[in-house]
This record gives sequence, structure tokens and C-alpha cells, in this order.
Amino acid sequence: MVLTRTKAEPKVFAPGARVVVRDEEWLVRTTRSTSTGGSAVHVTGLSPLIRNKQAIFLTELDEVTELRPEDTRLVADLSPQYRRSRLYLETLLRRTPPTDARLYIGHRAAMNFAPYQFVPAAKALQQARPRILIADGVGLGKTLEVGVLLTELARRGRADRILVVALKSILTQFQQEMWARFTIPLVRLDSIGLQRVQAKIPSNMNPFYYFNRVIISIDTLKKDEKYRRFLEDSHWDVIVVDECQHVAERGTGKRSQRSRLASLLARRCDSLILTSATPHDGRPESFASLMNLLDPTAVANPAEYTREDVQGLFVRRFKKDIADQVVGQFQERSGHPHHVSASTPENNVFDQLGKIEFRTIDRQRGGGGVLFRTTLLKAFLSSPVACARTVDERMKQRVVRDLTSPDAAHDREVLSDLLELLESCRVFPKFDRLCQLLGEFGYKPGSCGERVVIFAERIDTLKYLQEELTNRYQLKPRQIAVFHGSLQDVEQEELRSDFGAADGKIRILLASDAASEGINLHFFCHRLVHFDIPWSLITLEQRNGRIDRYGQQQVPHLHYLLTVPTHPGLKGDLRVLDRLIEKEQAAHKNLGDVAWLLDLHDVEKEEQRIALGIQEHEAAERIVPEKPPNSDFLALLMQVEEEAPQEEAVQTVDPTTLYRDDLSYVREAWDELAVSDDDSSALEWQDHASGFTLTAPSDLRYRFSYLPPEITPKDWEFRLTVDRKRMAAVWDQCRQKEGQWPDWQLFWNLHPIAEWLNDQVLGLFPRHEAPVIQVPRGLRAGETAYVFQGVLSNLRSQPVVVDWFAVIQQDGAARIEPFEALAHASGLTAPVSNPEVSIIPLSTGLSTAVSRAREHMVKLRQEHADRLRGLLNDEDTRIARWQRESLRRLENSPSRDSRRLEQERRRIDETVQDRRESIEHGLQTVDAPYLRLAVVLVPKE
Repeated sequence: MVLTRTKAEPKVFAPGARVVVRDEEWLVRTTRSTSTGGSAVHVTGLSPLIRNKQAIFLTELDEVTELRPEDTRLVADLSPQYRRSRLYLETLLRRTPPTDARLYIGHRAAMNFAPYQFVPAAKALQQARPRILIADGVGLGKTLEVGVLLTELARRGRADRILVVALKSILTQFQQEMWARFTIPLVRLDSIGLQRVQAKIPSNMNPFYYFNRVIISIDTLKKDEKYRRFLEDSHWDVIVVDECQHVAERGTGKRSQRSRLASLLARRCDSLILTSATPHDGRPESFASLMNLLDPTAVANPAEYTREDVQGLFVRRFKKDIADQVVGQFQERSGHPHHVSASTPENNVFDQLGKIEFRTIDRQRGGGGVLFRTTLLKAFLSSPVACARTVDERMKQRVVRDLTSPDAAHDREVLSDLLELLESCRVFPKFDRLCQLLGEFGYKPGSCGERVVIFAERIDTLKYLQEELTNRYQLKPRQIAVFHGSLQDVEQEELRSDFGAADGKIRILLASDAASEGINLHFFCHRLVHFDIPWSLITLEQRNGRIDRYGQQQVPHLHYLLTVPTHPGLKGDLRVLDRLIEKEQAAHKNLGDVAWLLDLHDVEKEEQRIALGIQEHEAAERIVPEKPPNSDFLALLMQVEEEAPQEEAVQTVDPTTLYRDDLSYVREAWDELAVSDDDSSALEWQDHASGFTLTAPSDLRYRFSYLPPEITPKDWEFRLTVDRKRMAAVWDQCRQKEGQWPDWQLFWNLHPIAEWLNDQVLGLFPRHEAPVIQVPRGLRAGETAYVFQGVLSNLRSQPVVVDWFAVIQQDGAARIEPFEALAHASGLTAPVSNPEVSIIPLSTGLSTAVSRAREHMVKLRQEHADRLRGLLNDEDTRIARWQRESLRRLENSPSRDSRRLEQERRRIDETVQDRRESIEHGLQTVDAPYLRLAVVLVPKE
């Protein structure tokens, strides 16, 4: 007789089940059989140490224990007033993720919000994967809107890993705002931050494995192949791309490094947030590329699509649209054009530029571009030194320097003559007019006046101003500074931080247009001077937006210096610069988006259009029209909806809680923890500040080792307050001193110390235990209330339905009640008298309660499926339409390369499959709900 050994059936754990492996708690994503007869359990970490980590455990090697609610051990709580149980229950409530589109926490950050700033978050949260373009106008506070959405995602457990990609000039500014307002700690990987990383971890290790929340410049990612490789190996919950117009696809036929990087980022994250005040370059393809980053099946034909194709993927408002919501946060700007008559030497240059002709220099342009004469005129309007540098650089070029033809000799002679004329313009009236303005601002030799930003396009002009103003007003080296794009990120940040602090030394900031995007210069400055006028409405608006922005407390004064020549032709040609100023002011007030006037939506295109208009002596009214065209479909697409979401459209909610506020919870928690840990000396209450100071214990210090060093006090004594107004005031006070971070921090559910405290409280009861509380009211004699937390997760292991409810049993009958109502009715929201008498654990009816709870969750799952059915059908129809249109365009493509066409067909099919899987995995729930028995309530005898 031959004995055969039969393999045991592999154990299957339902998706959504909670299991314990190696003394850590995990959420099961899926279970698969192995060839050796066991099971491979794919899980996501839930415990603090392994939260959101992915792992696979083999049942043949590891013991995998399922946490079943019917196995929960019921225990008595003998702590005063059931303090331990109430704290434990409160912590579970605080860690319960919301699953709807209402705002639970973002509206309670440390600042005074306007209702319009909640709309992007509310709109994004309606999606299975929150993805949105925030395209509000210059200065409306897009960074704050990003913060609101990030806090809501963090509250939902969907922002543990955040990557922010921004311009190098605003890394610290963005990082500070996210921490001070929202306590989102971003590790800054600028040049200094990268050095810290290299000192902290092995050089060949991926820093994105060590730091879960990072801010880095787009140039670092673009240029450094190593970091691009690290990105490909990383996945993020949320990626934010600030000033995303730089990653949009252009009409060159080739994708830039930045656009390829953006495509990679979009595939490596769950949620994606884009921001830009200029979200397209006038071409439908440009805007479509951003929409397809958010949803690759949004636009099938980038050259032709409708608003319905991209509805829900972007928001766009201007100052005029939200004026009634921001009283006191914006000031009505004041514009001051200054027309300065050219001097005799300058008029000599203008005369020469009016008639100058080149024989070799412009020949290579083919007559279709901007002539070098126009380039010289633009440089001269900036300053004579800038024009001289342009001439000098051209004379060094081989086409002028080495050729021996009569035409080349003619051009060299013309340039030499022009250079002589420029030498006589060393001092010029526009500079004198600037000095008059500075005198009005309080400047005199040996004494500085009000802070002022002076913009100029050319670096040579800025250097000239730095030298001359330093000499005239006897300025110290740090009282005047030049900000330009060639500076390192740390150097740019030093200038921004100094100018934005009350005690900063810089009084005059000379800025190129590298400072016109994103940087806040309005905190202690309300005067801006355009030493030259940019040949672009977009640039003009961006410059003005540095001081005319949300939170400006004084009237922004904008000064425009224009040199007026006597040359009649040029005088008429340059009337277009006056026109630019007038129309930028009018569009800012009435239209909102200045880019529509020229209908080019791109700085370089606007500059070229104006240059060609001046070159061809077109009328100013023709170059800059009175009204934008109404026929452009993209203009109609980007118009603000007449029925845009208003304050009442964004619902905010206060989460269920057993405590009056965060501080009350901390007091109770610390009293309980201090009794057990005997460490009460580490915390001191600061009643005057509605907060407390905490000297961090060793385990808390370890948590901060991979957080930004800027947020950690040197003495490890944290000052925390629950007062939002105080926190906002503290942040404002930080600007009194250069480089200062808040010495107080907002204590709320997202602060790392709050997360640490929650973890300590959860340890008050061992895993899989539930306390029993005798309540004074709310239950009839003989009733028992089993309070459950029920969770239905999607196929990504993210909760999509969460419900707190009680199964109330008596004499074999059972009913379901919402926990929030029961908590108030039973008196749990206040300390409950505890007789401190041990009671017999009520495990007899537990299995029946669990069965009833499962039935309740099955009902919720069905209701959720019913709500989704129409949405899923609509999405499936939309995706199918995108697929048909994409394939139709491919078939009509002029290309006859069969291999390329087949690759494109596969790409379309894969995109459809990925999108459908994404929707399915994000919306559909697993069969088995997770049930956690939190507490059992019984009436007092």
C-alpha cells in the first residue's frame, strides 16, 4: 500500500481583511496560490512603522493571522471617568479617513481663507483619483489652494508621499507656506538639501525611499539623470507641479525634457495637482497636453475638443471674479506712467536706429524675422549700456568680424559708429527720473527710503543701476541687490528671504524677469518700477503680480518709465508701449486675463509680435487690439463659468469627536500617558497661547530625523498652539526677521506630534481588544451597543466607504444606529462617571452583532454600487468615444510607417485598458468589509 501525501488547501484571505504578520498590522490586497501549495499574501502596511509599505508574505514562511471582529476580547476599563476608553475611541475617530467630497480640515488651516480657495479641493475630491489644474490668475493664492487640497488628501490617508516640483526660486517659499499654514513637512532638495541627503544616506540609494514628502526644482530633475532614474523607481500619492506651463507641449514637433519629465511624473502618482496662471500658449494642443497629464483619455484630438471633454479637470478665476470674497486681501492698484524726453545724445542714437541698415547681419534671417535694428532698439530702450553690450557681442561674431567683403566692412563701420554714439549716453534722463522717484520714496545720500522692486529685462541694465545707485545714495553692499536667473537656488532664496523680512537689509531689489514668476515680494513692499517696459502683456502682468497679490495690505504703486524720442517715426512706433500699459491695467480690472488681448498666450510670441509691429510701423491699436477675439474656441473654453461654484457649493463639516477641541484631547491624553510613562515634566501648558510646550522624548525625536530640519527647534522644545489666528499672526511675525521659521506650530490632526500622540494612545489597549463602558443614558435597560468601524476598500486598498455605527441588541432583536447620534445621546462626548468596578465581558452576543454589522456593510456596498453604476457607464462611454476618435485620427494619419502605426494602436489600447483598470480599482469595492469593534456600551444599573 502506497501512502500519498495530500497538500493542504492554500488559505485565502479576502481583499480588505486585516492580518498580523511579524507583529505588524497589514491590509490584504490579494491572495494568490503558490506552486508549493501555500499562499502569497499581497499586503499594504497599516501600523505606524510600516504604513503604506507594500509587501508579499508566504504562508509557508510567515504566520499570517487574520483579525476577525468576533474574536475581539472585551475588557473592562477602570481608568477615571473612562478616560482611557474615551481617548482610545477618539484616536480611532481621528484616524478615520473621510470618503466624500466635503472639506473636513483644509478650511481650518492657519490663515483667513476666501471661499473661492476651497473650490479646487472640492472639485478634485469628487474624482476617484483627485487630479486638477488650478489655473487662477496671477496673485490669487494658488499655493494656498494647493495646501487646502493636500490637507484633505492627507486627512484621507492619501498624501503620505508627496512630491512638489517647482521653480528653484520659490522652493523655500513654498516649503514654508506648506508647513506654517498646513503643517505639511516637505524636505527641500535644493543644493544644500541635496548635500544633506548625500551625507545622510548612501550615494547610490534612492532618496525618495527615505523622504516621503519632498520639494525639488524641475531643473534638478530635468538635468540630473540620476534623479530621473530615482523617480522612475518611486511612486507617490500626490505630485504637485507648480508653474506647469513650463511642462506643456509646444508646437515644435518635439517634446521638451520638461514635458517628458511631466509625462513620467503623471504616471508615477495617484493624485496630480498642476498650477499655472498662464496654462497654455494659445494653441489647443498646449492646453490639451496638460489635460492629458491629468487624464490620458480626456482629449483625443489635441487640435479640436470641447469644454465638456475637460470639464472637472481645471478651475480658472480672476481677481474680478472673486472681488466680493476678498475684501481687505487685495488693494486697488495705482499706475503711474512716466514719459521722459530723450536727451540730445539719446536722440542721436534714436536717429541712427531709425535709418540704420545692415547688409550681412539680417541677410541670414531671410527677411521673415525681427531685424537686428529692432533688437538694438529694444536693448536701447532698456539702457544705453545694454545696447552697447548687444553691439559689442555682435561685433565679436565671426560673420561680422572675419568677413572681408564690402558688406561686412559696412556693417562693422555702422556698428562702430553706433557704439560711439552710445558712449555719449552714459548718463541719461530716464535714470535721473528713477532717482527722482527714489527721492519721493525717501532716498537720499546716506539714507535709505521705502523698499522698491525695479524690473529691467537686461542684466547689463541691472548691473548699471546697481553701480550708479550705490554711488549716488552711498548704499551698503546688502542694501541693493540684483536678482537674475543665473544665480544658484540658494542665492535666489537669500535675496527673496532678505527682501521679504522686516529686518532684511535689502531696500532696492533689482530684478530681471526671472523674478516675475511665483515669488512673493509684497510683504513689506508696495512700490514697483518698470525701468524698461517688457514687450509682452504676460510679462507685464507677472511683474506687477509680485506686489499686487493676495494679502497685500497697502496700495500697490506701479511706475512705468518710458523714454520718448523726437524722431517722429520711432515716437509713433513706441506708442505701442503706452498701449501695453493701458491695456494691461484695463484687462486686469475688467477682463481678468491679459493674454487674450494679443491672443498669443506665450511671452516669446508676444515679444515677437510687438517687435514685428514696431519694425513694420504698424499702428499701436492694430498691434494691441481694443478687444480680444470672440471666435477663438480656446477663449470660450477658458472662460469662467457664469455659474461657477460659490461658497455655498463647497460643503465643510466638523468630524465626529468626543472632545471640545484638540487641546482638550491633548490634556486628557497627556494625563493618561504621564501616569503610565512618568514623564509629566516634558510638557507644560501655555494657557495664554491656547497651547503647550513639549520637550520631545527620544522616540519622537527619531520621527523627526527624516523630516525637514527647519521645523525642529534646536533645543527640541516644541511650542504648539490650537489657535489658528495666533498661528497666522506668528507666521506674519516671522517676516520681521530674515530666514526665520515660526517658533510656534499649529497643533491639529496633521501635525507629526499629533500623529505620534495618536500612536501612543492606541497603545493603551492591546491589539484586538475593545473596552466596555457603562453609559448614563441613551440605552434602555438590557440593551447592549456594539460600536463598529466599518470600511469598504477599493482594489487599491484605499477606503471608499467608511461608517461608524452601533448594533444595539436586546433579547435577540437588533437595530443599527449611527454612532455620532449615539455618542451624544449616551453622554460619551463628556467625561462619564466610572464606578471602577470590573464587569463581566459581554462576549455572548458578539458573534450575532458581527453578523448584523456585516449585513449592514453589505447593504452600504450595494448602495455604493448603485450610485456608481451610472458614473461607470458614463465613463465607459466616454473612454470608448476617446478610443474611437483616437483610432480614426490614426487611420487618417499621413504616415505610412506601418510599424509606427501599430505601436500607436497598441499605445491607445493600453491607455484605454489602464484607464478602465484605474477607474475600476479606484471605485469598486472588495467583497469583504473590514469591521473593527471599537467599544461596547451598556446602560448603568
